[in-house]
Amino acid sequence: MKNLIIALFLFGGIFTSSAQNINEYKYILVPETFEFTGEVNQYQLNSLFKFLFEQEGFNTVMRSGDKPQDLAIDPCMGLKANLVNNSGLFVTKLVIELEDCRGSVVYKSKEGRSREKDFKTAYHEALKDAFSSVEALDYKYTPNENSKVAATDDMSSAKKTVKVTLGAEVAGSVDNVASEEKTEKPETVLKTGSDLKYSNAGRTFLLEKTSQGYNLIQEGSIEPIAILIETEGGKSYIYNSLTKQGIGYFDAENNLMVEYLDRDKNKKVTLKYEVMD
Repeated sequence: MKNLIIALFLFGGIFTSSAQNINEYKYILVPETFEFTGEVNQYQLNSLFKFLFEQEGFNTVMRSGDKPQDLAIDPCMGLKANLVNNSGLFVTKLVIELEDCRGSVVYKSKEGRSREKDFKTAYHEALKDAFSSVEALDYKYTPNENSKVAATDDMSSAKKTVKVTLGAEVAGSVDNVASEEKTEKPETVLKTGSDLKYSNAGRTFLLEKTSQGYNLIQEGSIEPIAILIETEGGKSYIYNSLTKQGIGYFDAENNLMVEYLDRDKNKKVTLKYEVMD
């Protein structure tokens, strides 16, 4: 019994130490897919994963996407996030792991669980359950003096984290872009999403109405490429895709305009989804 107590004490000490060291890492690298899912952002699990970290003040970067300059110089400023699937026949079980640049796991969450039968609902519920232990870390980035890159201002102080209660059918990461001088958007009357088609880069997109706004879906696909969450009574929307977060609104011609910050170039980028006749 004495040896068991000592072992538990030592394990608890290691866990606490790892949790404290999380503050030394500036970035969380989020995968586009997980080993137990066969498609990019299947069940919208990756975008929910990204959103949950951003909601707690972490700076997230997609693993295959462009890296901020300081992370490109010093990859050890980031942690690779992953989900381990320990599910059984009747219970979905997920564990969050954070791995450093040397391949060492520096943090493991508690095991999140769900007994839901629907895959998407079960994965979302189990992930949120597991993430409650990440929330308890009270993360705040503290630059490591040994970093190859000179300490810079925490990017999270330059952006506004938006917290949203997600329904089972919609989940995604949401994060306002760096402050831009606010401009008045023309107030328009928008038809229902099913009435309109949009064109961008030679592809056709549909808007699917949801309880929180719209899903943006490429024609012929089932899963949305982005979600738009209504704000200001429908005058603007929080736009969230797997790789971009920003704001969206409809102009006077009902075109869907999306604005986001290109962090590498530190400039605003505007996408136009042109309404089709």
